[in-house]
Amino acid sequence: MLSFRLLEGVVLGTVLTLTGCGTAVDPGDFEEAPDLAPQGGPRNGSGGLNGLSPADYHANVAALVTALGVAAADPQNPSAVNPAIEATGLLATEGGREVFSYAARCTLPAGTRLTSGTRVYTGGGILATTGSWPSAGLTTSQKEDALTCMVTHLNPFGAHVPFFLSGPSIAGTESPEAGGFTIEEAIWQVKLEGPNQTPIYYAWPHVDLLNTCGLVTSLTWVTRICGSSLNTCGVQVRDDRATACTGSDGIFTCNGKPAVQTSLEESDLCILHLNVLGIGLL
Repeated sequence: MLSFRLLEGVVLGTVLTLTGCGTAVDPGDFEEAPDLAPQGGPRNGSGGLNGLSPADYHANVAALVTALGVAAADPQNPSAVNPAIEATGLLATEGGREVFSYAARCTLPAGTRLTSGTRVYTGGGILATTGSWPSAGLTTSQKEDALTCMVTHLNPFGAHVPFFLSGPSIAGTESPEAGGFTIEEAIWQVKLEGPNQTPIYYAWPHVDLLNTCGLVTSLTWVTRICGSSLNTCGVQVRDDRATACTGSDGIFTCNGKPAVQTSLEESDLCILHLNVLGIGLL
């Protein structure tokens, strides 16, 4: 992992390079980043790796919502993906198959294995609320849990970053401190609205990325979810955590519904959000 001080040097060096090439960089977008201190955090939850492409996710989320509404397993063959899911077209492209792989990781009970063609989708048991999916379609609240878990896995770099999830819907008794996940990144939530169950994305940042990483805060959070600095996916980056959310130690309810908190290793926080500058350090 890159240390933060090394990362700071890389960022500044890259900025000088970009400036020398004629790319305009506003010096006000950078300021000295303070040392990060452990912030406490969740007592237990589940560790994992993010790395799901935002482009793949958003291109396939409508089919995914439909797929979550039917049983994951074939009623005639419990080791195979339900043909009704295949009929949505979700598994027709590599991007869609990758999205379904992350859905299985979040939503299916640990150890569940479902096949479709030559690919095997394995349950990760991250969520404690969706264990019925192999045999029954999910309710709206269960779908929201599934999508919330999935958006925490979005990473525009196309690389995998270890992180830690906690919340009322998260299974697991792992300790974040044992894995070095001492920096609370954000609280996340997805709500499905309207007859078409359109996803609405909420993020409550725990850290000010301008002060911490020298990055424009609002743009980097949009990039984390949408895949670019343009808010094409309708994410709402909110600063009303004190009134919208209740809870502590990484276990939060926001807008009256379960939310998920992500925590990172100190060295990964700024790296994960550098895509706004076009700097690939992973």
